Amino acid sequence: MVLRAGGRSSRAEDVEDLRAWLASLPGGPFLSSTVVLACGQHGDERPTWMYVEADPAAGVARRRCLSCGFAVSILDSGTRWTFPGMWSCQGCGHSIAELAAGISAPDGDHVDWVVLGARCVECGQVDGLTDFVLDAQPLTSVAVGL
Repeated sequence: MVLRAGGRSSRAEDVEDLRAWLASLPGGPFLSSTVVLACGQHGDERPTWMYVEADPAAGVARRRCLSCGFAVSILDSGTRWTFPGMWSCQGCGHSIAELAAGISAPDGDHVDWVVLGARCVECGQVDGLTDFVLDAQPLTSVAVGL
């Protein structure tokens, strides 16, 4: 892991660094796991570069595959959509990111919190996008909703 901090921002060299950044976030619940979000429309070769729209106040997010344009609303975001603008890196302005989610499942089977983070593919800056508070959703249904 080569996570670098500069002032208030952190930079990550790859998506594994983003997962480590999510796992080390202070002040939130313990994360049981972190997962890289990738487009499921490509068989075994799942691309990870995405455009993302997120509203941290409303707890909604949607990702769009850079390769094929397939869009996925994350968890229940589609039913509560607020039409946020597209995310862009605060460091360089680039709008393509790799995404990862941190999952808190205290009992190992039910999820009560998910946090979404992005890593700019241009400069590597990492950014928290939004989080989702869940009412003990089964882990299998949460994994499908990411």
